[in-house]
Amino acid sequence: MPELDEELIKKRELLEQFERERFSQETIEKENGQSIFDGEIQVNMVPVTFGERIFLDGKAAIWMPEDFEELTPEEVAVSYPLGNKPDKVYSNSYLDLAAGYNYTQHEVPDEYMGDFLKIARLALERTGPKVRILTENVRKTEKHTISSIEMISHTITESIYNLMYFTSLEGRVLLGFINFNCKNRKRYKPIAQEMLSSFRLTDKGEQADGSADSE
Repeated sequence: MPELDEELIKKRELLEQFERERFSQETIEKENGQSIFDGEIQVNMVPVTFGERIFLDGKAAIWMPEDFEELTPEEVAVSYPLGNKPDKVYSNSYLDLAAGYNYTQHEVPDEYMGDFLKIARLALERTGPKVRILTENVRKTEKHTISSIEMISHTITESIYNLMYFTSLEGRVLLGFINFNCKNRKRYKPIAQEMLSSFRLTDKGEQADGSADSE
């Protein structure tokens, strides 16, 4: 049936054209002018709604897509097969983006979090050439100090952009992260940086519309 074949070819061509448009430089530049703090943005022409997620029994908060769900322990094990599994990881089915944290047992008071960055960098560099540090930063607020490292790690098949941040919560190091595949770096990096800028320690026991998570 020639007519049916032609129709399928046209549909495939339209789909391919749409995919090229989604990831085009023009689309990325336009979308990068948006902010997650506006509530809804376009990510490769897909609408995504952002909001603040409170976690660790109301002690900390960060902005992320509102439909992010917590991965099961089995899903975390698949995503992090080499150990050092995070306490919590959040993502959804259609974005190449994940966020999570590990509330460690390392006791470091807030006044030493700037120095802790040196220790974290040394530990990452010791993992070998698979990790490349891009930038590091220390941000101080009235309540706490946030150290962060921007890095790229390499696996056998892909390169991962990772934005890691560290702060002292009740005397212990809270290690958070935001990551995605480097192939999406032009669009996802501004989102990750805004997510990091939104991170805060909350007033004790703060809750937000039932969206808080337990440790």
